Amino acid sequence: MRMQSKVVCLVGPSGVGKTSYAKRLVRKYNFAVPTAITTRQRRSDDGENYQYVSESIFLEMVNSGSFLEWDRYSNYYYGTLAQSVKEIIDSEHPNDVVLDLTPVGCQKVKKLMPSAVIIALLPDNPAWLIERLISRNSQSLEEIQIRTKLLNSYLDEVNSLICKKVYASFSPDSWDNTFEAIEKIVFEPEIIRG
Repeated sequence: MRMQSKVVCLVGPSGVGKTSYAKRLVRKYNFAVPTAITTRQRRSDDGENYQYVSESIFLEMVNSGSFLEWDRYSNYYYGTLAQSVKEIIDSEHPNDVVLDLTPVGCQKVKKLMPSAVIIALLPDNPAWLIERLISRNSQSLEEIQIRTKLLNSYLDEVNSLICKKVYASFSPDSWDNTFEAIEKIVFEPEIIRG
């Protein structure tokens, strides 16, 4: 008999690798990514799970209760469609779910789903985040500057969450170790029960 779907929330500053590690959970363990709605423009590294709307449509969706969680970050709104998560969890063959969220989004999910696992991905050295944001060439310089200005307050927000923390490095040699640390947290209860 299948246990309840696991919901994993990855949180951390822009450029730390949340999306890359979420994709690895999808590939290796068949995690599902629900539909995310945003008011920002499409980026080259966006996955297929994004939908882009105007701010007025987004706010209508907020008022109609369409989101499991939503937040405003770096002048744009982001939200996870509640119906999308419900369909994944309630399907005949449910998957585990991975979400890429802000600290506010994590708190909203944790309130609604107390068993959700929150993992903060933090840079071992915040200086490399700016270099990575520039090198991936998916955001305008203006957007990178806005995110850089928000970095310290964002890191304070992430550090205030009650969650497990994983420190990530910019070095490709460390990416597998970071993913292994994430796996250990995600599957820790199953190891203890087993």
